[in-house]
Order: sequence, then structure tokens, then C-alpha cells
Amino acid sequence: MESTEPLKYSYGSPARDITCGPDVISSLASVLDGLAAQHALIVCGPTILAKSDVIQRVRDSLGQRCRGVFSGVAPHAPVETLEQAVAMAKNVRADALVSVGGGSTHDTSKGLAVLLGEGGRIHDHQIRFEPPDKISIPLLKNPKLPIIAVSTTMGGAEFSRGAGFTDHALNRKISVSDPGALPCAILFDGKALATTPTGILVSTAMGQFRIAVESIYTRHRNPFGETLALRAIQILVRNLQHCGDKNIERLLQIKTAACMASLASPGSLGLNSALSHPIGGLYHVPHGEANAILLPHTMRFNLDACAAQQALIAEAMDVNITGMSAHDAGLAAADAVADFIRALGMPTRLRDVDVPEDGLARIATATLQDRSLASNPKPIYNTEPIMQVLRAAW
Repeated sequence: MESTEPLKYSYGSPARDITCGPDVISSLASVLDGLAAQHALIVCGPTILAKSDVIQRVRDSLGQRCRGVFSGVAPHAPVETLEQAVAMAKNVRADALVSVGGGSTHDTSKGLAVLLGEGGRIHDHQIRFEPPDKISIPLLKNPKLPIIAVSTTMGGAEFSRGAGFTDHALNRKISVSDPGALPCAILFDGKALATTPTGILVSTAMGQFRIAVESIYTRHRNPFGETLALRAIQILVRNLQHCGDKNIERLLQIKTAACMASLASPGSLGLNSALSHPIGGLYHVPHGEANAILLPHTMRFNLDACAAQQALIAEAMDVNITGMSAHDAGLAAADAVADFIRALGMPTRLRDVDVPEDGLARIATATLQDRSLASNPKPIYNTEPIMQVLRAAW
């Protein structure tokens, strides 16, 4: 059904240089030249350093301009890691960061750039959220070290101006947003992607699939984002089940689609994103798995507020919705997403990833402080509807 409301939206497109190919790591020195940078600090996690050749390839490309490797990145980017990274970056006098890895690495690099530019603790620069929709974002104006992102997963953190850091003492994530900390250059290297375990590639791609879905029905949706998100869903549905083949062309197609979802995102998404943050931070659940488990349930919860948009998702997934009402087509979309997750062999219940039933209330309380709720199709004022979804997903 066509809307009778006049078209109103805003769309912020991040302008970044993206280079895609089987071996684009070899171009890193020329990327540094374009940034007029001389002394690069590599930021990564310990696993990629020890178990693949990716960091060595990055070192070889940088040559003498590599001033060190910070390999202390941990899952969900704990705040303690930032202090260690800041100390090392100052010690080697880095004037650029090369972030090699997935979401936790890219968030750590963004947090590092923020602290080097602004000083203080990451908590001093955090986004404040009051339910249902009040968001306060500090203005961070100081210059930041340029970041070059080398992707080794299907996540899209390198496209987001936001970053999240787990504070275990507070039982929640600290979020910051700084356009100045966005990577200046992004490299999709097919050989690097092929070194990543298939389970991680699938999980991180599903995190991006969730962004595409929520971008279509968020209250801040726009026609540019909708088009990118629907195309991303089509490509992921057709290719992701073959990820394990490690065909470099297919991996680059999946990575491109996954990042189309990030470009589609208007920033604040919805309940699924809000829930996944504390589930990952509190119970060490991989971000993509948390998002996949929750997605059919949050889609059904929001259905009566965005049925027409969810019907578009069904069409993108090649579901035959001929003759269906918008509500039934939207429900078919949620069912198709659930079937897709099962076909990928991913966990489908929170209990499957060791989230305890008595921890659901703790998750709900933390979720209520997450700014992603601000644009959920159905306004959320308290933990009751959050608990409803969590119980269904448990």
C-alpha cells in the first residue's frame, strides 16, 4: 500500500576510499603516501598474529614505516585494552593506524584515535541515551590519527562512525561516535578473508544481514539505505551458504554485500542491535551469533509497526508473497530468516550459547540504556517488552 505521507528523510553517506581485490594489502605503502603518514602502528588481535600470514603481509608492505604491532585486541573491545594501546601508540610516535581484523579491532582503533586526539578516558566521550528516544552525542573536534582498515571478517565496523567498548564493571557497553575516527581507507583483501575460519565469516556476515534488515524498517529509514539493504540481503542469501568453499571471488562478493548493509544504515537501528550489545559483552557471545538468534523474534515483535517494510524483506529473500496481506508477508519474512539461520548451522536459541535464564533480566536492564532503541519501530519505555523478546529467544 502506498503511503499518503510526504517523503521526508535524511541520509549521511560516509565518503571513504574502498579498495577491493585478491591482494590489495600490497598497496599499503601507497595508501600511507596518500595520507602523508610515515610511522604506522598495526592494531590487531593475538590470534590473527599467531595463526595467519596476514600481519606479516601487512608488515612486508609497510616496510620500515611499520613502527610496531599492538596485538592486545580482545573480543568486544574491553575498555582496559584502550589504555594499553594508547601507551604503545605514544611510545612509537605513530602518525597512522593500520587496523587489521574485524569489529573489535576496528572499534579499538577508533577508540585509540579518539583518546589520542581528545585525551581523558573513553567514558568522558560516551553517548548518553534516555528511553525512549533521547540521545546526546558529545562533539569531538580535535584532529585524529588516520586509520587504514584491513578487513578479515564480513563485519562492517570500518564503515561506522560509532564504536562500542565493554565495561565489565558497569555491565554494559560504552559507545562513542566521532566522524573524525572513521577509517580514511578500507581494504577488502581476498587472500586475508580466506584465512579466517568459516564460522567467523558466516557469523560476522549475519551481523551485517541484521543491519540490512533493521535499516529497512527503522524509524530513520530512507530510500537510499533501503535500496542498498535489499540488494545486500539478496546477495547474502544467495552466497553465504557457500562461504566455506573459500572461493576468493565469492568471499569478496559477500564482503561487498555485507558492507552495503553498513552503508545502508542510518546509524541508530533498533531492538535487535540494542539487545546484541549486552548479550555479547556480558556473556561473551559472538556479535553475529547474538544478532542471528534474536532477529526472527525482534522482527515478529515489531511486525505490527512495520509490516509493509518487512514484506520487502520477504521479496528480497525470494519468498513468494503473492496474495498475502502485508502482515502475513512480514511474518513470512521472519520465518524465512529463521530458516536461513538454521541452514547456515548457526545457533537458534540463547541457551545454545550459554546465556543463563536468570541473566535475562540483567540483559534487559542494560539494553534499556542502548541508543539503538531510539529508532525501533515500536517505542520501548521499560524492560517489559525487552523481556518478552528475550524469553521467546531463550
